[in-house]
Amino acid sequence: MSRRKTEQQLKLQLQYAEARKAYTPPKREEGESGKQRKSQKVRYDVMSRPTAEPLFYTIHAASNSITFFAEGALTELGLAVAAADGSPPRGFKPAKIHATKSTDEGTVKHAKDSGRPYMSYRPSGGQGSYSAPICSTEGVIGVVTKVKAITEAKKGSIGPYGRIWFTPEFYVIVD
Repeated sequence: MSRRKTEQQLKLQLQYAEARKAYTPPKREEGESGKQRKSQKVRYDVMSRPTAEPLFYTIHAASNSITFFAEGALTELGLAVAAADGSPPRGFKPAKIHATKSTDEGTVKHAKDSGRPYMSYRPSGGQGSYSAPICSTEGVIGVVTKVKAITEAKKGSIGPYGRIWFTPEFYVIVD
């Protein structure tokens, strides 16, 4: 059984719905572009390769994420400077390490379209999430070791509600 909503709750829901209906996103001005992310090409060692011989791809990695996880050192993430390697096949996803930062105290923010209040623990001013490719010549065991080392090193800088996680490589087998 559900309980009946009060008149005040219904009025508040109506207010949010009307605000959502009246909201129009701001128009982007001519020549203005969104936030430009700086990325660099890196050499990625494929861990789940179909043959025993080494396989390398050239992929893009966000520069600020590499700086966050490894202080700019590509070798800590198992990457190298891009060479004349090929590009990955369609659907290939490299193994990645992700992180989100948080603050101790949340701030009350309001949704742009409806005006509904919510708590945000995202740090104000600056980037709040990072993701960078990670690989190892030792395979999965080497990547797990690197992820654990990075997690221990960055534990203090992500905040109380921040987290670090890992997504494995997805290699597409093409006939």
